[in-house]
Amino acid sequence: MLECRNLSVFYGQHRALDDVAIRAAPGEIVVILGANGAGKSTLLQAIAGLVPATDAGAILLDGQSI
Repeated sequence: MLECRNLSVFYGQHRALDDVAIRAAPGEIVVILGANGAGKSTLLQAIAGLVPATDAGAILLDGQSI
C-alpha cells in the first residue's frame, strides 16, 4: 500500500501542497484530478522524491518510510 500523510511542499515561500493525505491499496486504481496549478505533478514528484516535502509529512510504501 502507498500512503501519504500530512504531506506539504513549498517552492520558496509558495505552498504547493498543504497537508495532503492519500492512500492507494494494492490492486486499487487511484485518480488525481484537479485544475491547472492544483499540485498534481508536485504530489507525484514528492512521492518519487524529486522535490522535498516538509519533515512533518510521511510517505510510506507497505508501512516503510520512503
